[in-house]
Amino acid sequence: MTMQVEFFGAAGEVTGSCHLVQIGEARILLDCGLIQGSAKDEVRNREPFPFDPQNIDAVILSHAHIDHSARIPLLVKRGFKGKVYAQQASCDLCRTMLRDSAYLNEKETEWQNRKRERKGLSLLEPLYTQDDVEQAFDLFSPLEYGKKIEVIAGVTVRLSDAGHILGSSIIELWLQHHGVRRKLVYSGDLGRSGMPVLRDPKSIDEADYVIMESTYGDRLHRSWDETREEIREVFNEAVQNGKGNILIPAFAVGRTQEILFLFAKYYKEWGVDRWKIFLDSPMAIEATEAYAKNSRLFDSESRVMWQQHQQ
Repeated sequence: MTMQVEFFGAAGEVTGSCHLVQIGEARILLDCGLIQGSAKDEVRNREPFPFDPQNIDAVILSHAHIDHSARIPLLVKRGFKGKVYAQQASCDLCRTMLRDSAYLNEKETEWQNRKRERKGLSLLEPLYTQDDVEQAFDLFSPLEYGKKIEVIAGVTVRLSDAGHILGSSIIELWLQHHGVRRKLVYSGDLGRSGMPVLRDPKSIDEADYVIMESTYGDRLHRSWDETREEIREVFNEAVQNGKGNILIPAFAVGRTQEILFLFAKYYKEWGVDRWKIFLDSPMAIEATEAYAKNSRLFDSESRVMWQQHQQ
């Protein structure tokens, strides 16, 4: 069996995950993310794809983060007509994150065009628009963890919990061609064991080929207990001083929900009830609603806390 894997992003760099798997006539794209970084890096998003989007049979999305998902509307704009398979919660988060990505892109293009117009340069089109995002949503097909599905002839997929953000998935692909079957595993971004809210990453028993992320592969993270203790000390210091506010910058998806979990769990113990809590991010609010909708994916402690809150 001849299989070809080509890496068109997140190889030798962190962002822009986009990996093409070809077996026979089948062409599967694993993720299609935005290239982020400097202006020189981001202008690469406007370049033609190194493959014909019309020839891609399906996209399998590991999770909703922009560097894995946010060129899907561009792929659709340029001719892709297949299905986008993702865990149900990833589909929910993409509705928030891709709309926000389109909005930011349109605003950035408006700003660039004002400068270009003053210089007499031709105007740019947005990378994609809100309408392109809505067209992309029509192609999304939600999956649940642990269920095998044949996405195209000879290609079967199963998603397992990666524990990174809500809906994040390890992708298992069974590829069959001319009577020969092989299994490819794509890790996506992996979460850490022992973190709050989400379950630990699931172990995969076997594979013939593995594509694995390694962003923090050479780094030893401190434990979640140490992080929790540091946050507790901040609250203690604020209580002892008797005045002041606490500002906590946090990513809208993932970190915000972990912090809200801590507030709920230690509301009395840390004296959180002394303050009014404001979540100043429309995206974080929408993402938290997606977490609430998919609370079945929480770890056991968080799921029990959520159920008690709902009563």
